[in-house]
Amino acid sequence: MRTLSQMKEDASLLVQESLQETVYRLEETRLGFRKSSAEETRKALNWILGRQGLKYSYRGLFAPTEKDMAEGLQTLTGEQFPGRNALSRHILGEEALRAIILWNRSSDPAAVKALKAYEKIVNLSEDGTFCCYNCTIAFLRTLTAAKVGNWSETLYKEIGKIRKKRTSNGRWHGFPFFYTLLALSEIDVPSAKDELQHASNAAKKLIKKYKQKDDRTSCFRTLALEASINAL
Repeated sequence: MRTLSQMKEDASLLVQESLQETVYRLEETRLGFRKSSAEETRKALNWILGRQGLKYSYRGLFAPTEKDMAEGLQTLTGEQFPGRNALSRHILGEEALRAIILWNRSSDPAAVKALKAYEKIVNLSEDGTFCCYNCTIAFLRTLTAAKVGNWSETLYKEIGKIRKKRTSNGRWHGFPFFYTLLALSEIDVPSAKDELQHASNAAKKLIKKYKQKDDRTSCFRTLALEASINAL
């Protein structure tokens, strides 16, 4: 696995063979893990916008590539899922939309279409849950950025569902631990902080394992674990 130090030597953000890799490089840049130019950022965002509604797009979001579908999904925090299924299409579409919003490109015509499609997804999620545990976390990460529909109530309901799945070891039944922590760290409401605190003892036991490494998974797991440990 290439470390972030090695990947930083490659300033390019656009990887035309992979929506996943392009989106993740943009997130690394946004958080200061990777350096790149404004031009490289613009090219990557424009390419993502051009994938709205294409083959494999989930309900009008941004489409994974053939390579993404063949190789399957790996989240920023390392959870892996096989390819060619709705889960990969959904999560990558959500992550791409989130990137477009956070990089202030949501007024582009393709982004407007994707946001309308996403709002329909929000409206389908009346009970605060969408599809499965894994897709729900991607859904909440994007909802925190998009703030469409009855978003605050949806966040409240879903965090309540996460709370009900607590385990005695500081985790949650069904929900992917690290990806859930990462999502909770981005949600600025008291109930999200409560769940971060629930996981804090587990996070303290794990932090040393990842903090000294600089591969992508370890960096994002460290980010999520630190948010849990620092939740006061």
